[in-house]
Amino acid sequence: MSIKTLARAVVGASVLTAALFVAPLLLAAEDAESVDHLLEPETIHPATADQFRAVLEHHRGKVVVVNYWATWCIPCLQELPELDLLQERYGERGLVVLAISMDDPDKLEDRVKPFFAKRAPGLVSYLASAGEDDSVEFVTSFDPEWPGALPTTMFFDRGGELTNIHLGRMLYAEFEEAVLELFEAGGGS
Repeated sequence: MSIKTLARAVVGASVLTAALFVAPLLLAAEDAESVDHLLEPETIHPATADQFRAVLEHHRGKVVVVNYWATWCIPCLQELPELDLLQERYGERGLVVLAISMDDPDKLEDRVKPFFAKRAPGLVSYLASAGEDDSVEFVTSFDPEWPGALPTTMFFDRGGELTNIHLGRMLYAEFEEAVLELFEAGGGS
């Protein structure tokens, strides 16, 4: 192999290596720009699983509770005011409660938004099916074993790690216990 051929190979490999490192950074920057409106929304916004991952990353350093709910799910409706109270009581300590509506996107304006505003006005919610073929894929991207149960609640520690998944209705005391354990484990005040 000639010096010229070797030099071309090294330059080509360097360009390829640089592209491999820069491309993900550019994509991450694009994703960050596309989720700015989702970070502190005043109303329910549709979100893809990837956009929601960026929202979770934004809240790294806090304890995050993610609750999957629907307007047609009676146990979900019972939980929403309790989750709202949980956010009110522990928000200053570093808790973020995020709700994910599993309702049909066609129902967002006339049913989901007014319903949620009445039941949990202090919470932030998203609609799981934006850009997804099926809202189930949104949940299974976080929990591949998800059996489809609603409500489903996921608990993330301050490092952004999913630590617990609860299927079905939870009582306020159970939410509080799980959150306090995560505060203790992660140095919460």
